[in-house]
Amino acid sequence: MPRPRLNVPAPQLSAGQASYVLDCLIADRRISASEVSRYVSDMHREISDLESRLQTLRAHAGAAAPAAGTSSTTTGKRRGRPPGSGKRRGRPPGSGKKAAAAPSMAAAPAAAAPAGPAKRRRRARITPEQLASRQLQGRYLGLIRQIPASRRAQYQKIAKDSGREAAINAMKSAVGR
Repeated sequence: MPRPRLNVPAPQLSAGQASYVLDCLIADRRISASEVSRYVSDMHREISDLESRLQTLRAHAGAAAPAAGTSSTTTGKRRGRPPGSGKRRGRPPGSGKKAAAAPSMAAAPAAAAPAGPAKRRRRARITPEQLASRQLQGRYLGLIRQIPASRRAQYQKIAKDSGREAAINAMKSAVGR
């Protein structure tokens, strides 16, 4: 069982240190270059969202004070994550321009450093039935590799007709386990 993570504040890194750590994470395959590009594009999107929100607030500051019952939806901005900003498969938008991503990171290294480490993706849980099936398949594969190629077809036929358990028992007796 994994140990729970402590809420440790992110270390304050210089631009050079942040660049070195990022290079090491990419080299160790803990984070991919496409994830870095996605974070950079998310940073630009967040900046533009904040600028549009400020513009809206400035426009409303000149108008009369809103009524107490109005919500943030009247300003056109919803609370929470914007639609379509969830995890997507494939390359993030703008990731093809590798040369354009590097200057933007160099231009704002202080903004990128305190963001902290990227969250690792959680492995999907499997059901007990899936676990049992995978374990059974592992036993089957471990035994079938010990059988000569000329005799494997008969055990594959047993597995297909009677099930992997019967094939495993037959192979165990043939191998001498």
